[in-house]
Amino acid sequence: MRKIAFVTGSRADYGIMRRYLALLNGDKDIDLKILVTGALLSDVYGHQVDLIYKDGFEVSAEIEVELDSSSNKTVLHTMAETMDKFGGYFDVNRFDLLIILGDRYEMLSIATAAAMHRIPILHIHGGEATYGNYDEFIRHAITKMSLYHFTATEEYRKRVIQLGESPDRVFYLGALGAENCLYIEQENVPKEIESIPKKEYFVILFHPETLTNVSTLDQINTLLHALQEFSDYYFVFLGTNADTNSNIIRKTVKDYVEKTDNTCYFENLHTDAYHYLVQNSICLIGNSSSGIIEAPSLGVYTVNIGDRQKGRVRGNSVIDAVCSIESIKNSINKVLKYYNSIKPINPYYKDNSAKLYYHTTKTLLERIEKDIEEPKIFYDLQ
Repeated sequence: MRKIAFVTGSRADYGIMRRYLALLNGDKDIDLKILVTGALLSDVYGHQVDLIYKDGFEVSAEIEVELDSSSNKTVLHTMAETMDKFGGYFDVNRFDLLIILGDRYEMLSIATAAAMHRIPILHIHGGEATYGNYDEFIRHAITKMSLYHFTATEEYRKRVIQLGESPDRVFYLGALGAENCLYIEQENVPKEIESIPKKEYFVILFHPETLTNVSTLDQINTLLHALQEFSDYYFVFLGTNADTNSNIIRKTVKDYVEKTDNTCYFENLHTDAYHYLVQNSICLIGNSSSGIIEAPSLGVYTVNIGDRQKGRVRGNSVIDAVCSIESIKNSINKVLKYYNSIKPINPYYKDNSAKLYYHTTKTLLERIEKDIEEPKIFYDLQ
């Protein structure tokens, strides 16, 4: 039996992986361990580990770290603590394969700890570009510590190979989120979400930019001022992530919602509830990757603000806006004018991606002993 671990620190990471994890968990030849850390264990972010238990998974380890997103210095402290604790955990807990998704800063610490202990890593969502956020260099750094790679598009597969990874270890399998957002279990959607009139509201999900010199406070205030021009509609705000200065966004949004009638705020939602909310909205406004990867599959437009997602492949339903009141207003008006007239095309969607991930993982487990006999070499492009 092969012992596999998946490590997650955020609502988004886990939500993307649910259907793939269920397939691994149901395989009698695989012993799946789920390791939880970061924002999932924080009361500030809604103690979202409860979502994993609700889905019926067993959490093998809860590794708490101090979270403080007020500055890069405090984020670095979190990264150091994460590396130290996971270094100790991996010293006594060995795995045949560790699965890491994406580009969160805590994942860089975990990948480093695993690589130092010579635990093979399968990296998901490598090769992507997000020039406005430190996720950009974190993602590529994790790529270099990983043995195998599942990418969301063929363009990203080529970029991972360009980074020196052997082509026979890099697989274009589509984005899990682009498919699994279509499988919404209604029992996970709260009545208060269902009661919001369909197609009469916007969903707002906004995160900080961490590689640009823009002010986080200025950006969120600009967005809120732009939304005031659409007082005939309802606005559903969702909690931000744990990036540097996310505390500024959280406080500003909560203060705004408290004094504004046509708004509400949810810190913590089940993945199915989030997808239901987006699917029945007019559009998603903000700068989340889910607006680029998941919203098109749900048939919903996205107003993508600023440079956080700059560099990502995007479909025809993503409307890019600079972070100015006028640009945001114009983009929202485009959605209202063309809504339902253009069918979204999702470049991240691939049929049966969860099954592709599962079967490819099974194939890799059959060859992994041979692949780790010698240190990984840098693959040079001809």
